[in-house]
Amino acid sequence: MKKLLLLSLLSPFGLFAQPVKELILKETANSQSAYAQWYQWLHAHPELSREEKNTAAYLKKEVKEMGYTVTDSLGLQSFAAVLQNGKGPIILYRTDMDGLPVKEETGLSFASQAQGEKDGQPVSVMHACGHDIHMSTWLGIARLMARLRKHWSGTLILLAQSAEEIGQGARAILASPAFQRLPRADWQLAIHDHAGLPAGQAGFCDGYAMASVDMMNITIYGKGGHGAAPQQTIDPVLLSAQYITAIQSIVSRNLSSNDPAVITVGAVNGGTAGNIIPDKVELKLTIRSFSPETRQFIFSRLKTIGNNLAEAAGLPAEKWPDYNLLDMSIKPVYNDPALGEKLRTVLSREISDSSYTLVKPVMIGEDFGEYSQTPEKIPSYILWIGTVAPEKKGSAELPSLHTSRFAPDYSRTLPVAIRSVSTCLVQLFHSKR
Repeated sequence: MKKLLLLSLLSPFGLFAQPVKELILKETANSQSAYAQWYQWLHAHPELSREEKNTAAYLKKEVKEMGYTVTDSLGLQSFAAVLQNGKGPIILYRTDMDGLPVKEETGLSFASQAQGEKDGQPVSVMHACGHDIHMSTWLGIARLMARLRKHWSGTLILLAQSAEEIGQGARAILASPAFQRLPRADWQLAIHDHAGLPAGQAGFCDGYAMASVDMMNITIYGKGGHGAAPQQTIDPVLLSAQYITAIQSIVSRNLSSNDPAVITVGAVNGGTAGNIIPDKVELKLTIRSFSPETRQFIFSRLKTIGNNLAEAAGLPAEKWPDYNLLDMSIKPVYNDPALGEKLRTVLSREISDSSYTLVKPVMIGEDFGEYSQTPEKIPSYILWIGTVAPEKKGSAELPSLHTSRFAPDYSRTLPVAIRSVSTCLVQLFHSKR
């Protein structure tokens, strides 16, 4: 009797650890045709940010058949599927739904032929960031957790989010009255596919894992005139060149080498002809950082450098640059270290030590970070999930995310990802925050 009691205390699932493990293995093995069907449909039918009506309808139909209750009106096309299963913890698991304006060139038999509209122009649409992997995993977790409901208790909130790629989806959800009426989560999880890790392997990065993202348009003014008489002008093209060069010193000379950041000028627009000096030049920037302090320091330096250059060129204050921070800012992703340690312990014990690896922070943005930085400070974690076939690991030809040839090895990725995340969820439902 003492031995049984000791086992119940040490086992992450109590006395039913082995049956649960076997059930998870059996279910993921037997559901692979469903995983493939979900993935191929979602991959072939991408929709742009804010327009994911058909995608949302597809997901809703599937989860309703699994016994989930759907809550709509979470902003844009977002919704939640809720499974209440007795008393216990509340866990939120999120997927994103939107595709990108990219023409697919993978050669897959189910490649996307979808078309959308961006800035009034027709564009091809593709799941070039792997949100089809995210959604298929989400559906697989929904099915598995519903079938395992005898082995856990609590409330599972499966969140399907619109408009992640343009940084508007999470904020819209958090601002919606319908979301405020949902039970408050004890933990929040998500995944993001990785174009460099082996299929299904989880990647962990505690602390700041993904950067904050800011998009800024800056207008550099001048005094236009004839290209043959530059002495009669104040050339905004020259000022822009000086400014672009000068702001690169912000990261290299004003920030610590232990405080990574990126400032990129991705577009320079100005002028109409080689012999005309224009009145202004427009710059489009992206700014990446981790800490709020660094972010504000970069903004301050961008303005100081621009204003000083304009004043030195002889422009009056009303002709100093305009700095327009676009309404697309995304908070950094902060992965709760204690939650990360708990999840790694589960994967090591229930699957294997090789089921995960540690990865470094990246400068890409993900609005999942918005959910953890509310006043409630709910512990949150986004796991990387590898998508690369083992035989292709290390190849220099591996297409990256956001490219036209990105084609995850979904048949190997999905079963392992679903098994790993579901195993972690069951363990969390047997834990206390």
